[in-house]
Formats: sequence, structure tokens, C-alpha cells
Amino acid sequence: MAAGGLILLLVAGLALVLTRGAAAPGRLLLLGSVTRPVPAGTKAVTTRVVGLQIEGLATGGGWQSIEFTGVDLTFPGADLAPNTATILQTDVAAGAYSRARLDLITSVGRLQVERSVGFRVASGQTTPLLFTFQVGSPGLTPAAAYGGNSQVTFGLALASKEIQAVPNTTFSNQQGQAVRLSEYRGKVVVLASFLTECQETCPLVAAALLQLHRMLAQHGLAGKVQILEVTQDPAQDTPAILGKYQRYFSLPWPLLTGPPSSINAFWAHLGVPPVRALPWHGPAPTNLFTGGPEPFNLIHASVLEVIDPQGYIVTVMQSQPSLSTTTIPNTLYRYLDAQGRSELKTGGSWTPATVYQAITPLLQQQREVNAFPKTSQAVPGRQAPNFTLPSTAGSPVTLAKLRGHPVMLDFWASWCTNCKADMGLIASAARSYAGRGLRVVLVNDQQSAQTARDFLRGLGVTLPSLLDRGGQVAQEYGLPGLPVAVFIRPNGEISSLVLGQLQRGQLDAAVGKLLAA
Repeated sequence: MAAGGLILLLVAGLALVLTRGAAAPGRLLLLGSVTRPVPAGTKAVTTRVVGLQIEGLATGGGWQSIEFTGVDLTFPGADLAPNTATILQTDVAAGAYSRARLDLITSVGRLQVERSVGFRVASGQTTPLLFTFQVGSPGLTPAAAYGGNSQVTFGLALASKEIQAVPNTTFSNQQGQAVRLSEYRGKVVVLASFLTECQETCPLVAAALLQLHRMLAQHGLAGKVQILEVTQDPAQDTPAILGKYQRYFSLPWPLLTGPPSSINAFWAHLGVPPVRALPWHGPAPTNLFTGGPEPFNLIHASVLEVIDPQGYIVTVMQSQPSLSTTTIPNTLYRYLDAQGRSELKTGGSWTPATVYQAITPLLQQQREVNAFPKTSQAVPGRQAPNFTLPSTAGSPVTLAKLRGHPVMLDFWASWCTNCKADMGLIASAARSYAGRGLRVVLVNDQQSAQTARDFLRGLGVTLPSLLDRGGQVAQEYGLPGLPVAVFIRPNGEISSLVLGQLQRGQLDAAVGKLLAA
């Protein structure tokens, strides 16, 4: 029987307000949680956390010990992922760290857990560090560790069994070269199922992926995302056939095949049903790429997976995309049969834009690690960078035109868990401080107007939001992740920042300082 798991989570630099002068230390928060599922009959495990050390990344950085009295935890208890138990909060020196070490006392004795994991502690920055442990009999077994603010959500989703790893299958590409999915670690992978003989959904998927490919290139993201198509018909879709298919439709990404046993096992692991071979009712059509008649009428599931840089599936889209006829290359449009053209008119469950929106938060992780604070223009005491953005209310908004008013900018996105938790507090603050002149401006990061409206409406928030569709404003401000609140004085000078989820006391303190200026 598989064991459950304990998660220990370190969050550094938790939502501190930045001020002028020397860099303030980061805030370290240690939490615990239990992974799902917990095996039936699992008894509670009592663990005492007695030590914590973090090692600096710089040469000679050394280990920094965190002094605290031991804390007793009982798992699984009520702290089943994504729920957590607070263990410790303390200040630590700002800087980059490469390793972390925990000392535990369990029912079977002392356990020391040390993991290589990069994270950065910066003044006012939230940086999660996630430790996972298997919970079983007679004690705990350490597993992996994860660093980075966005990895908190990822780690808890993994602990909750909401996501799975993609199998590291060995494929062959259209040139007959061996390809493993692990070669693309560090990139976001968009992987779609297809058959070369399919003249219905597959040409539509290829057209949508071509649009996505252009969108990524326009935003300078082509090198960070890898598009792949994997056949569901390896018996017919040999490397030679895939090569003809790729050249005929001018597809700029790899097409993958392999032995039937490997391909079938790959799709079965992802829960994609096998193809069904049906007889033809009438003469069999001619295969464009083999020149011979199609032996069977193959029915298959159309699936698109978005895979994060660590190799985990985070988004699944099914059925055909919705496209405009004018956006489909002529070769792909001509390849559609009558049913395919009917499906084009009907539309489907996703678009190139929705895939792009699923990719965006995964790329956010890289900005989170590197952008702040070295490249940030949003520094207390400096003028806030000006911008003009469209609004969900209709008219565009220019920040400079709000001079004379204290302003709170809140950068957010619908996929951000902490952003959702913040919204009620922000809406309340907008009402409470409106009489004192505070202007609250929401700035959505790289999502559509409809997505922003639906999200806010669902939370009962009536504030409009600006739309930073390309992420340029967030990049100019040098933001590491989401959410981020920037407080701006009436003269346009930045008063303070709060990174991470807001607390009422932090918000009131930041606004109070702003209004007192």
C-alpha cells in the first residue's frame, strides 16, 4: 500500500513592505502539510521539528542556523494538502540560497533532511521552499524539494494529486532520431495527439498550433516553449510518413512516433483512449502520404497537454479548437474532409489564445526568480514608471493622469491563488479609503478582458481592471511574481511595495504611510 506524505514549506520574505535605506531581512515561514491520498488505516505520526539551516549560494556563504524551540506536529490530522499548519516565522538574511536542512525527531529517532534547492530571500519578496516527506509506518521518508514563489501552488497541487508527471518515453522524430521528453526540461511543452490520416480534428489542431507558434514568436517566447505532436497510429505513422506530413503542411515542430507498445503505453498513462478501427462504408479514400487506400477508418481522441518545465501536466484541453476559416493555411483547409469542415463551423472547446494563457503562468516562474530586485524600476523613493493600458471598463487609463491622488496598483491574474485571496480585502480598502482620495487600480497580467471580467464578477468585485496583455508593464516594474501591490504618492513617487498575499494590517500600514505623505 502506498504511503501518504508530509510537506514542509518554507516561505521567505513574506509580503514585507519595502522602505528606504538598507535592505530589510526576509521573513521565513515554515508550514506543514500531508500529501494525498492517505492510505487507509494510517495512524497519526508525531514529529518534532527541532532545527533548520539554509546555505548561502555565494562562495563562502556557509550555513545559516535558525534558532527556535522545537515544535510538535501530528500528521495527518487536518493538514491534508492543500491545507497547511504554521510551524515557524522568523527573519533571515536577504540573499540567494542553494540548500536547506531540517532536523526532525520522529517516533523512530532523529531524522536530518537536506536538499539542493535554489531560492532567494529578498526584502519584501515571497519565496517558497517546499519539502516533501512520505508518511508511513514506522516514520517519515524524505522525498523532493521545490523553490520559488509559484512553486508553492505547484507543490501543493502535486501533493493533492491534482497533477501528474508526463512519462519520459523514448520517441522517434520525423528524421528517425531518438527523442525523450526529458530533453525539453526547463521549457514549457505543448503536446498534442494526432494521426496523419485524420482529416477532421487534426488539421484544425495543426492550424491552431501554427497560430500559437506565431504568438510565441511575437512575444519573444519561442525559445521557452516547445510544441510537439505525438501520433496515436504508430503502425502507419513511421518517421518517413511523418517527414512527408511535416513538409507538406510546413510544420516547424517535431512529429513523434515509436513502437506501438511504447506509444500505446504513453497515451494510456495519460488516460487517452486507444484508437478505434472501423470499416469504411464504401470505397476507402486514398492516403495522401502513402499513396495507397486507407485500411481503416480510425477514430481517436483529440487531446492537447500543457506540460510545465519540470515535466508535470498542468492543463489538458480536449476536442477540436475554435478557429476562423481565414486563419487556416490553404493546405490544411483543403485537407479537411466534409466532417472536418463541419467541425470548423461548429467550433470547439479551446483556442490558441487559451493555450497561450495556460503557458503564461508557467513562464512567470522564470521572471519571479530573476527579475526582482536587481532589475526593478519599482523602488521606493523613485518615480513610478508611467504607462497607458486598456481597461475592462472601456476607456484606457494613463497612470500619469492620476497625479494628485494617492494610488494603489495591484498586479494580479486569475490563475494566482493569492491574488484571489486578496481581492475581497482590496475591494474593501477601495471603499474604505475612497473618501480620502485613494485610487485603487487593478492590473491584470497577460489575460483577456473576458477572463478578467469573469474572474472579478465571480468574486463579486465591481472594480474594473487594466489589461497588461503582453506583460510589458509588469516587466518594466520588474515584478518577481504575483500578487504585487505598489503604493504611489500623489507626486508619482513610490512609497512602498507589498509582495505576496496581503494582510489587513500590512495594507492599512502601507495606505496610512501613503496618505500621511
